Amino acid sequence: MNFNMFFKYFININLLTFNLMPLWFYNLLFIWLMMEISNFFYICLMNFHMNNKKMIFFYFMIQMLASMLLIFSIILNNTIFNNYILNLILIISMMIKISIPPFHLWLPIISKSLTWSLLIILLTIQKIIPFYILSMVHINMFIFISIMTLCSILPPMSMMNLTNFKMLLSYSSINQSGWMIFLIKNKMLIWLSYFLFYSLILMSLIFLIYTFKITFNSNNIYDNKNFNMMFIFFMFSMAGLPPFSFFFMKWYSIFLFINSMNMITIMIMLMLSSLIMLYIYTNMMISSFFLFKIKSKMMMNEKNFINYFSLMIYSSLMFSLIILII
Repeated sequence: MNFNMFFKYFININLLTFNLMPLWFYNLLFIWLMMEISNFFYICLMNFHMNNKKMIFFYFMIQMLASMLLIFSIILNNTIFNNYILNLILIISMMIKISIPPFHLWLPIISKSLTWSLLIILLTIQKIIPFYILSMVHINMFIFISIMTLCSILPPMSMMNLTNFKMLLSYSSINQSGWMIFLIKNKMLIWLSYFLFYSLILMSLIFLIYTFKITFNSNNIYDNKNFNMMFIFFMFSMAGLPPFSFFFMKWYSIFLFINSMNMITIMIMLMLSSLIMLYIYTNMMISSFFLFKIKSKMMMNEKNFINYFSLMIYSSLMFSLIILII
């Protein structure tokens, strides 16, 4: 193993470690430090995989702005400044970090230039700490309703007529952020389970596309039945369609809020947004049969590959049922 490969593994391991470590701490200053270290490692990965240095600098500037707002609110927390204002600044900084509307436009722009591996990390692992910080603070009702409204309306509208699959996934992630804020508002740890489910489905979908070397650059019909079936499964699961695994998480989330919070209007709005997303995912799957092509043959035995993904599918369904039983 050469030095570059070793260094990449070293960065990936540390990236995961520094994103998970803060979940056991409550000190915001320490959590901020861990988040900045993880951002540093992510920028190192971007430098390894990307030739577009302007996008790396753009990402750095966005994260630096959010970090400055966060550290400003933490340092001045015990001063004469109004706590409500400082709390608002902290929430805005996290909204920028995880690209929650109206601070979301940077994510679709950057996602087009990212590799699949970098996109997975950005849409999953890099969002753990910001969501955790949001779960530690009080979210004002006006801000909460604004976030829910924007997360429900803007992503589906922006996804209409998009053909870039990476941008579609980034807008999907923004939409799912609304559901997680919805759960965080009630101080439920179920948001972590919801985030874990979505991350596993998203990782599996991107891994499937990466393994088959799929692009959107062809008008040829792609008729590989194995790929089509697995692609349909993961897209329906991400859309929350029964009986797929992610449906159980959405159903359970709705059940919790019906019994604990008087937010029927927001819940209906999120459900309507999910229906629109289902239409978009369905349209995406229909298009996939005409816009996908294989750039090169798979480098692994197809039978073993299908068995591997079948195991992932069954495990996903069983895991969701276990969570519900618990």
